[in-house]
Amino acid sequence: MFKKLLFTFFLFCLQNTWSQVNPLPVSNSYYYLTMTPSTSDESSVTVLGSQYIDQTFYSSTFTCISEITPPIRYNTFKEEMEFKVDGKLYYLVKNENCELTINNLTYKYFKNFDKKSNDGYLMVLTKSKDSKYILYKKEKVKYVPPYVPGSTYGEEKPAKYIVDKSKYYIKNQDSLTELPEKKSDFLKLFPNNKDSLELFLKENKIKFTEDSSVLLLVNYLNTL
Repeated sequence: MFKKLLFTFFLFCLQNTWSQVNPLPVSNSYYYLTMTPSTSDESSVTVLGSQYIDQTFYSSTFTCISEITPPIRYNTFKEEMEFKVDGKLYYLVKNENCELTINNLTYKYFKNFDKKSNDGYLMVLTKSKDSKYILYKKEKVKYVPPYVPGSTYGEEKPAKYIVDKSKYYIKNQDSLTELPEKKSDFLKLFPNNKDSLELFLKENKIKFTEDSSVLLLVNYLNTL
């Protein structure tokens, strides 16, 4: 009996804490839209560039809920979806069950999406969710530390954020595979369709580093 009372009290405290932190209405569907307050970087070191590819807050929608959601921006370096309420910055708690759309771009969160067991948001490029193969794009902003020359002849350079090269991933059922940048490596992934794919790559001059070109290839894969 005491344990049940203790558990009920714990739930009450948890809900009360949520109501103080969560600036949005609480409902059953907001199980998918929880959030945590963020803290700004306190570092006094000057870093050039930006953690964002686009710093604008855009209107947003979630596949898991029907309520109005706040304008959001993607902090590509921190792998965080950010929004503001009353001038305070918040992060969405990451959820693998929902797709988030901002500025007509749709993102889905994945855990261990690559061989290095990285977690992050991948942009959904395939429009039809019923497709056998779904194409994702991983945007990346990386930190380059400051350069201090070993002699007086070298030029000192400050730290900076730079937009790194994007990578592509193909999802087939529960398997997520990085798209190779070499034709020979790509063909190894589909040995049963090697001849037709090789011809398609040649005729369409597929480039493994361009959205439109890679999407054309995956759309063709979905016809095989």
